Amino acid sequence: MDYHDAEHLILCDESQLDRRILLPETTINFRDIGGYTGRDGRKLRWRLVFRAEALSNWDDNAIAALEAIGLRHVIDFRDTGRAGEQRDRLPATADYINLPVLKGIPVSARDIDFDDPDGIDRFFREIYRYQVEHKARDFARVLHLMTDPAAFPLLYHCTNGKDRTGFMTALILLICGVPESVILSDYTLSNLTFERAYESLGTIMATGFNMAAPEERAKLRDFFGVRPAWLKSQLDFIRGHFGDVERYLTEQTDLASADLAAIRTNLLAPVDDVV
Repeated sequence: MDYHDAEHLILCDESQLDRRILLPETTINFRDIGGYTGRDGRKLRWRLVFRAEALSNWDDNAIAALEAIGLRHVIDFRDTGRAGEQRDRLPATADYINLPVLKGIPVSARDIDFDDPDGIDRFFREIYRYQVEHKARDFARVLHLMTDPAAFPLLYHCTNGKDRTGFMTALILLICGVPESVILSDYTLSNLTFERAYESLGTIMATGFNMAAPEERAKLRDFFGVRPAWLKSQLDFIRGHFGDVERYLTEQTDLASADLAAIRTNLLAPVDDVV
């Protein structure tokens, strides 16, 4: 599968890759979610919310960049075991929060039949369905943090920075009124660095799955891309069952409409501001 074709890598007028993609020489999927146009034409402020892959393999220069940003929080969505074995490198400025959002999920990557051409797709469809149907309360913990203007800048991540991290980003952008087409575009930017993710993180996965032989390792390749249909299934679920993200979050979590308004106040710049 070609993750750089027009179906899997969707650029838009607000992609602004030169500002959005950060430290591409030393990180795999470190991005700023700012710059998108939201409610009432207001744009998300830059340098407040960042998304990334796990920080365990970041070098000194990358960690120094986080300190220069003044990062306040790192939220790690990986399970507790993985987070403990492959610990994040943290800037001195940041508090660390481990929030294993897939705890209790009834499927595992070890269940994938990698010889089945549809095995990876089926696995991720189940992951995405489980997140949106059962894990709103966990993701809401990050949203609660974001009601406090003193919480920023913050960074959240999972292992590859694409699936759990992708849903978290979609929720934030929906709250801020960013159109779904732009949210899907942002999501597919993970495919820009697909090959690097496969080379780096795929090596670790292949070792853990006893698939180090080249012909076996190649079966893992599609694990490191994203498909717009996966995130679209979550957006469709929210719209189809709740109408909008506000009803979804206020009915499925303890967030109130006032909390979502506070997030917008913190993230969206006034219309006449240059961000």
